[in-house]
Amino acid sequence: MVNSIEKINGNCVFCGGNLDVLVSYQRPPKGETNFDLKPYWRRLLKCVKCGHSVNQHNFKFDADFYSKRYSASTYKGQMLTRFKKIMSLPFDSSDNQQRFDFISKFITQFDGSGPSRCLDVGSGLGVFPALLKEAGWTCTALEPDPVACELISELVGVETVNANLMDVKNIGLFDLITFNKVIEHVQNPVSFLAASKIFLRPGGLIYIEVPDGETALNTNGTESEEFFIEHFDIYSKKSLGYLINNAGLKILSLQNVNEPSGKFTIRGFAKIQESSTLDD
Repeated sequence: MVNSIEKINGNCVFCGGNLDVLVSYQRPPKGETNFDLKPYWRRLLKCVKCGHSVNQHNFKFDADFYSKRYSASTYKGQMLTRFKKIMSLPFDSSDNQQRFDFISKFITQFDGSGPSRCLDVGSGLGVFPALLKEAGWTCTALEPDPVACELISELVGVETVNANLMDVKNIGLFDLITFNKVIEHVQNPVSFLAASKIFLRPGGLIYIEVPDGETALNTNGTESEEFFIEHFDIYSKKSLGYLINNAGLKILSLQNVNEPSGKFTIRGFAKIQESSTLDD
């Protein structure tokens, strides 16, 4: 890893601010998943205006990568073991249980409603859909990896759709759509988030959760897991606000949280609106 502060040509896609190079990597940082990317090179850019960070490299992380290689490299054939281990965690140690608790309380306070119908985008191992089902929700897990879909279908017993959000059709309408650590993995986050609106019932809510780059940088530096190579974008609270507004949504809540796993996260709720502006 080589540290540098270097100006580059180009601007932040969210606020138009200048981008600085924070660091160049010639090797994977400790803890990063080995995707067998050779020769390894990337650099981390940061917007001087809104604090948004971007990974710049030439590796191809596309739909084919997430349908075939991502889970295999991340879980190394231990998906079932990881699922059982995460499900067995007590509340104080569980990111997923605390996520579900936050979502449930927010929805109750927002409109007084209880369990309803949720579309979970990028369900991974299926832990969050499992918690939804236990609480009486009807959940559809949308997941590009066919192996993960099979696991979710067998272990959790919820409807699974093996597809990418940008390609899926005719899956119905939902009261809640959740993006749990998903949007940072897509190259066109505004289009991706906006695409979900056609699946939202009138008055429905969208929950978004992304890595918190600013807190991670200030706390752990540039080798923190929030900046790992599979994350195209690493958000600040302000840049996530720009993303939500640019997708045609209204921000209802945004907050920073340090999860039990140690991850630094920004989470929030949004709903559809005709137009919106970001509150500074």
